[in-house]
Amino acid sequence: MRLVALLLAFLVVGLLIARQLGGGSPPQVQKPEAISDVAVPAMPTVPTRPQDVPGFERQVESYVNDLAAERAKQLEQAESGK
Repeated sequence: MRLVALLLAFLVVGLLIARQLGGGSPPQVQKPEAISDVAVPAMPTVPTRPQDVPGFERQVESYVNDLAAERAKQLEQAESGK
C-alpha cells in the first residue's frame, strides 16, 4: 500500500513538473532595437603616444556623454510610446 501511495505521489509531482516546464509556447516578445540599428557616435581610437592621452581623455568623455544623451533620448521615446 505504501508503494502505491509513493508511486501516486511521484506521478503527481511528475505531472506538475511537466506542466511547468512544457506549458505550451512562450509568449511572443518584440525584439528590441540592437545597438547597431541606431546611430552610435564614433568610438575614439586609443593613443599610441603619451602626448595624445589628454586629447584621448576629452574624446572618451565626449563619447560617453553622447552615448548617455542617446540613451536618454531612446528612454524618453520608449516612455512616451513612440
